[in-house]
Amino acid sequence: MSTTAEDSTSYPDDAPLMALFGPPARTKLVSVFVAERGRDLSVSDVSRQANVSRTTVYDHLDDLLELGVIEESRATNDGHSTMYELNEESDIAELCYKLEGVTLRKLLENDGQV
Repeated sequence: MSTTAEDSTSYPDDAPLMALFGPPARTKLVSVFVAERGRDLSVSDVSRQANVSRTTVYDHLDDLLELGVIEESRATNDGHSTMYELNEESDIAELCYKLEGVTLRKLLENDGQV
């Protein structure tokens, strides 16, 4: 298979969507928060659902908080970690939620299920 110059184009790490989705682990985290919209999650919940380590979750939390995709929903009083949820006021979070729905619909159409 031949490779064209267009095929080998590299996207800069500082591109806006790279800042949002970044490495695959971050995409998994965003997916968990979108799927669990309206529910607050602990780091352990996110780790388990995304199938990544707790350390990986901690590595990406600050970036997702800074972008406004997620927010701290509450701090537990029993000494456990802070809970997080999709930020319902965030344009980015809302678009991610819509994108998931549109993508799911297209995948179902492609499989002949819709």
